[in-house]
Amino acid sequence: MRHDVTPSPASLSEEEMTEALEAAAKLSRSELRRAATHLLTFTGLPGRADFARHTALVWEEDPEAGRVLIAEVDWTALRDDESMILNGSTDKLLHLALSYAKGRPVHLDAYLNTFGTATAKRVLEAHMIGMGLEGFYTLEDGPRLEELKALHSDLGIPAGQE
Repeated sequence: MRHDVTPSPASLSEEEMTEALEAAAKLSRSELRRAATHLLTFTGLPGRADFARHTALVWEEDPEAGRVLIAEVDWTALRDDESMILNGSTDKLLHLALSYAKGRPVHLDAYLNTFGTATAKRVLEAHMIGMGLEGFYTLEDGPRLEELKALHSDLGIPAGQE
């Protein structure tokens, strides 16, 4: 991607938009914004045109990486866009991401028991990021999760849907 041309947000792939969102979160130096981005990038929204219309792309200087493309999200417009079709977990993850982005994290107990293991892990990671504890703790799959995955595999349930 040429650094002198700012692409249209809708022209970015999900991977490119995710990179731009993560670059913006990193440069913000805000744990809450990084937590919001950690959740948002797990929703599949960054690859969608209806999401792209709520972002603005700009080139910024990153002291470590040089010039990088960042994506600024209009969180209020994203929250208020009733035309976006969201499934249950995407809607809940977006609600959580918005709460972190606005500096008002919600109680996680209302969400965690409705998510699969991969999504719940992502939410807990975001919570640790938002608390400024990233790097102090890690989440790893425990033996009971491995047993559950093996059982699901035996039952023909695809990985990631446990």
